[in-house]
Amino acid sequence: MVLGPGQVPESPLPAGAGSGEEKYSLTAEFPEVRDSYTHYRVVPVAITEEQVLEVAERFGFAGEPGTMNKKTGEFLIIDASKDPEEQVSVYAHSGAVAYHILDLELPTEVTRQPDLPTDVEAEESALAFLAKTGMQSPDARVVEVGVDQKQEVWEAGESEPEVSYDVTKAIRFGRSLDGLPVYGDEFAVTLGDGGEVVGLVKTWREVAPDGNVSLRSPEEAYEDLRAARTVRPHVGGEYDQITIENVAIGYWMEPRGFVQDLVRPVYAFSGTALRDGVEEPYVEYVFADEGK
Repeated sequence: MVLGPGQVPESPLPAGAGSGEEKYSLTAEFPEVRDSYTHYRVVPVAITEEQVLEVAERFGFAGEPGTMNKKTGEFLIIDASKDPEEQVSVYAHSGAVAYHILDLELPTEVTRQPDLPTDVEAEESALAFLAKTGMQSPDARVVEVGVDQKQEVWEAGESEPEVSYDVTKAIRFGRSLDGLPVYGDEFAVTLGDGGEVVGLVKTWREVAPDGNVSLRSPEEAYEDLRAARTVRPHVGGEYDQITIENVAIGYWMEPRGFVQDLVRPVYAFSGTALRDGVEEPYVEYVFADEGK
């Protein structure tokens, strides 16, 4: 998260409209807000079946794309000649690409610890795979390398698993716009047993500057958070308590199945949520621009 100097309100902010405001507590400083921020527009994409086939060929695929899903814009190709079968999806709404060997990426049963590469080896393998398939991006940087999928075996009545397997390892990429982090992007390579690449997701819209925009205050955005006026469908109601420990400014990208024109700045509120006595990470986003 990108944080700047700021002040925590000396007294609690008044509750806004909505439900559940009493669940929130704020321990973070608010970031310093500049006079203006770069405004971005998404460069339009026009995905044709020929382009879908060209992408599939990068992964060594045979087959024809199915009919586009009108809701998500997904073209799907499944190569059943391979064992296990592989699939590639290209999304007309965003230009996103997803590659999966599902039987290896999400195996139904694991009976031994897979042979996963070290973090350094995993990063090298991911970069080599991106170069081989032409999926690299010059503005991407590695932001996280670690275990992705786990499988656990439990005995009835036990509080801890009898055995736990790290099934896959993911190398995740991020980028910045105007010196600020981009939230919502998906760019990750997944490695499985023996270091084999078993998955890739890349939602990485191209953007162009389009003037400047002013931001609302973080205090106003915090009011929206507590009133459930958030970027994503609000899920705060399922928590007993939410503590906001960091507040940052960034830009929001929509998921791969959505059409997007503007890239809007957001406030990212992150911290810890308590549900049924168990703590878990929490992050939610509120649009920050005046044209909310």
